[in-house]
Amino acid sequence: MTQEWFESADFEKTANNDKKDSPSDSVLLEEDSETREEAPVVEENPQANPEDKETSEETVETEELAEKSEKIDESEEPVKEASQKSQSLESPFLPDSTSAKTALFAVFKEELADLWFWLQGALKEPTTSIDTDKKHSYNAFALLTIFSALSFFCAIYHIKHNYYGHMAAINSHVSEQFPSLNLFSIFSILVATSLFFFSILMGGFVVKRFVNQDNDWTLEKSLQEYSRLFALPLLLTGIASFFAFFNSLRFAALLCLISIGLVLLANLYTISRPSKDSQTDSFYRLLLAFLVNGGILFLFFLAEMTLVFEYLRILAFM
Repeated sequence: MTQEWFESADFEKTANNDKKDSPSDSVLLEEDSETREEAPVVEENPQANPEDKETSEETVETEELAEKSEKIDESEEPVKEASQKSQSLESPFLPDSTSAKTALFAVFKEELADLWFWLQGALKEPTTSIDTDKKHSYNAFALLTIFSALSFFCAIYHIKHNYYGHMAAINSHVSEQFPSLNLFSIFSILVATSLFFFSILMGGFVVKRFVNQDNDWTLEKSLQEYSRLFALPLLLTGIASFFAFFNSLRFAALLCLISIGLVLLANLYTISRPSKDSQTDSFYRLLLAFLVNGGILFLFFLAEMTLVFEYLRILAFM
């Protein structure tokens, strides 16, 4: 009995042990069932992954395209700047040197032709009352002043270097007695010449306006009339300056004297013409005109001599 009891007891123990082990098996079965349930989910995820991959690939491609476009834009910016610089250099608002020179030459040629046409008309009819453009009047006085000053300076220069150069070789102290020819001497001669012609212009204006009592006579009108009367002296003085430059002094001096005589004759013609509004007797009016005009010329003459008296001593040996 004891043996059978022990065997039965062992059997119960083994049965209990099997029961204890059975929950683990059930747990394993439950885990297997859970894995089986999750397996379709895992299988479904691989089916959804290609779409995610496609979207991710598209985003990557768009990012790459954006980066490439940025790089292209960055590379194109210097090209655009260079093209803008080249276009700005080729812009019509920037003056071209050759076109500017040709345009300037064309304007100068046109002005010269216009002045020559005016000079021809003034030589043919110097006393006609034609409204002359201001620029022709100013150009005539400017050219007359420049040609006269050039003739005077060239005569002094050649006389000093020819005659006084020979005298200085004999006596070195001779050259110290005469002024030197420099930029200041050129300026002094130019100012003295301009004062001479301005004195004639001012004398004629004062006589016509105050002596003849011509209220319509202005300084501009006097300038226009004298410019036409000085057309022939302008031509002669231009020729004289050309010969004086090439050391043909006697012929140049003759032309200059004729020119000065014509200038004084033009002044006499202007102040001697009676005015319609003048109520003074013609004889006394002419006498007063000579006195007033002579006084103005004398005052300007004193100013001129202070500038060129030292240079006139050189002309004594011409």
